[in-house]
Amino acid sequence: MFKDNTVFVVGAGASAEFGLPVGSGLMQTIKNNCNFVLDFGTFRAGPAPIIQHYERTFDRRDQAKVDDLNKRLEASWQIRDGIESAESIDEYIYRYSENLLIAEVGKLQIAYAISNAEMTSSLSLEKGFHENLDRADNTWIWTFTKALINGVKARELERIGDNITIICFNYDRCIEHYLEHALTRSFHGLTIKDARSIVRNIRIIHPYGWLGELDKFPFGDVKQFAQMAGNLITWSETIQEPAIIEDMRAAISEAQRIVFMGFAFANQNMQLLNSNPTRLKSIGPKIYSTGYLLPRENEESLSHNIAALYSVGVTKTSLSNIHFQFGAKCKEFFDIHRLNLVQ
Repeated sequence: MFKDNTVFVVGAGASAEFGLPVGSGLMQTIKNNCNFVLDFGTFRAGPAPIIQHYERTFDRRDQAKVDDLNKRLEASWQIRDGIESAESIDEYIYRYSENLLIAEVGKLQIAYAISNAEMTSSLSLEKGFHENLDRADNTWIWTFTKALINGVKARELERIGDNITIICFNYDRCIEHYLEHALTRSFHGLTIKDARSIVRNIRIIHPYGWLGELDKFPFGDVKQFAQMAGNLITWSETIQEPAIIEDMRAAISEAQRIVFMGFAFANQNMQLLNSNPTRLKSIGPKIYSTGYLLPRENEESLSHNIAALYSVGVTKTSLSNIHFQFGAKCKEFFDIHRLNLVQ
């Protein structure tokens, strides 16, 4: 089991080990998928599933609906032309918070891209994951899962994850999907339904929403991408959801250990995590972070930004509790720090 009050903050780099895109890759995919081409009212380019969704939704025989479709195509072209000037698709949508069509089209594109990425990931049915869970043994999540369940008796499965929080900034369901199957692999006779109930009891927070419950929207099921888009929320919408904000900030404020995995420390995400501390914590929690592609030269700034999440000001002791594993992806990070995190 992990040590009590451990918070895992999960970014795109963690899902990258399963084959999902990081922020820049997702933006490029969305840019390409927004490049619809019309020729005398007929689509000549663009993702066929999105085109089919639009054609089902907007009847060409109704001029008002034709106008609505054209507005969404214009929003798509705007995203295509401007997305590379943003740090992420979320930041671009936030830039146009007053334009509801940008949010609508952006969410649709995210849902389509991420559901496709789930389908082609190493955890998908198409890649044989359901018959061979060993496919993910070379990623961080198997080491994480072993730490999660070690020390738990088979008659006490409800205890799994009761002392941790996962704050996942990703839209995908890789963590939930893998845990469900890993639990059935680890505990004899446990069904997927039982495992799903256990995983639901783990405190997992998705600040930007996710594609949806796995029993309703199966992992890698692209066909329902339009419905999945309704489960996503933008950054500007998240900050208006007090329950989500309070849950995250309470977890950060109470944490004894905080583990950042594949996280890029974007300003918007750090604002969501900031617990608005009112006092100086002279010691503070133990902090561990992956450091793949993070410049070592930014360590001081990153450390101060992290400390600001839970303390007014910093001390030498609190800063000494912040550890970056520079150059390490999540798998290597867990192999190194597992003993620092388990009881």
